[in-house]
Amino acid sequence: MMLWLLSLAAGLALAALSYRWPAAGLPRVGFGLRALAGTLVAAVTLNAPLGAPRPAAPWVALDASASWLAGGETRWAAARRSVDSLLAAGADSTVLFGAEVRGGELPARPSDSLSLVGPLVEAARALGRPVVIVTDGRLGDAERLSELPEGSAVVVVPGDEREDAGIAALDAPPSVVAGDSIEVRVLIRAGARGSAAGSARLSLGGRALAMLSFTPLPSFGERELVLKALAPAVEGTPVLEAILEPGDAVPQNDTARATIEISGVATAAVISTSPDQDARFALDVLRGTRRGAVRGYWRVAPGQWRLDGSLRPMEESAVRRAFAEASVVVLHGDTNYFGPPRARSRGSLVLLAPPGGTEDFYVMAAGDSPLLAALADLPWDSLPPLRVGVRASAGGYRALLARRARRLDERAVVVLEDGARRTVTVQASGLWRWRTRGGRSAQAFDALWGSIFDWVGAERRSNAGSPGAAGAQIKREWVPSAPTVESGPIGNGAAIDLAPRARAAWWLIAVALVALCLEWVIRRRIGWR
Repeated sequence: MMLWLLSLAAGLALAALSYRWPAAGLPRVGFGLRALAGTLVAAVTLNAPLGAPRPAAPWVALDASASWLAGGETRWAAARRSVDSLLAAGADSTVLFGAEVRGGELPARPSDSLSLVGPLVEAARALGRPVVIVTDGRLGDAERLSELPEGSAVVVVPGDEREDAGIAALDAPPSVVAGDSIEVRVLIRAGARGSAAGSARLSLGGRALAMLSFTPLPSFGERELVLKALAPAVEGTPVLEAILEPGDAVPQNDTARATIEISGVATAAVISTSPDQDARFALDVLRGTRRGAVRGYWRVAPGQWRLDGSLRPMEESAVRRAFAEASVVVLHGDTNYFGPPRARSRGSLVLLAPPGGTEDFYVMAAGDSPLLAALADLPWDSLPPLRVGVRASAGGYRALLARRARRLDERAVVVLEDGARRTVTVQASGLWRWRTRGGRSAQAFDALWGSIFDWVGAERRSNAGSPGAAGAQIKREWVPSAPTVESGPIGNGAAIDLAPRARAAWWLIAVALVALCLEWVIRRRIGWR
């Protein structure tokens, strides 16, 4: 209606430009004809509707995630019946969503490992099509539902709720030294009707390590169990299993697995052929960011090595083994002492070679790299100068940039190389000055090295899990969780209107032309041009 009112106003304004307010007779007829023609042209320009609003028939979107089966075998059958009812009531078509949006026939059993509605929302918004979502109520990004077009709705199919407890997260160290203590955190979550008492059993490579009991949990309650054990003196990568006993209504969520690497050497090592404060302070930060054994090896004289802390003499063969087998190695000084580092080490590398030269370089900015968020707020103006090497990087991310005398000769201080093994090259010395100055400079030192060690060690922790997902070995759709959406209308976005529009009606232009022609004849009759 609003578009037609605007069109009428435009037509009257056009007529008033020529006729003002005409007297009775032919002038008033000409005024009306010009107003009619102007109104029709404006309506076509604005594409005004030619009938009552006609919303499009909605899609029926069915959640195809495996979480349906945690509520009982009959719940999925009820969901399929809901879809059939909606189609019979006039819905347009059926789409499936979960890990992706797709069409096709309804599966006999749902199997998607995710319940994401975001891609469906984007598709519906692009077409202005309302959607009726049939789900079990557990959507991973339910906040996106408000973006759906008006007329959308959610239908939550109730399930057969039973007492259930599942492992929601398994957090274990990715690697340990044989004989060291292993600390494993198991997060247990109950279902809608809570869970009975039970116990969590921990095994490594089929060998029982520890067991811890837990008391009954309330509805959707959580409890974290910390199990400790000694790593067996067997090198390899055995599978760590956490198992809830006794089994309950949903056995699929009672077991979680992760792989732990057991070796005879430290999981991370700082090896320096010319120890200085840069290496010692970097070792302090590494110990604060890594789990497992972190050790430092210092070469105090040709052929003589000492272990950090106790200064116990170490055979060079033991240091070479630590260099070859540690999951993260910081090599300081002569980075080719043991041969080409990328060929002789199987872990991630941080290469710190003190450069020559006496000119001062000042860190000026963080480059575009994965460390940008951690380094963007460093206090550039208050950081002490560095000595920066001239060796150009063969590629990778330039994470930290410095300039000579703050003005000339920009060089990369930190270069990241991503790949199967991550490598960081630090082409500078004098970073220890940041730490000893204290205050924000010391915080900048910790932020730099902490972000470097987090980045190089990230792929080593990918199987260790994180809160909410214990690596790739937890069936997340089977883990109990509270519903994130309820049945009812949703959506505030614009919906498509299928009412006929003025631009599709050619006859409106024809009527406008006839009106203009009749007006011209009338103007000639009364002697107007």
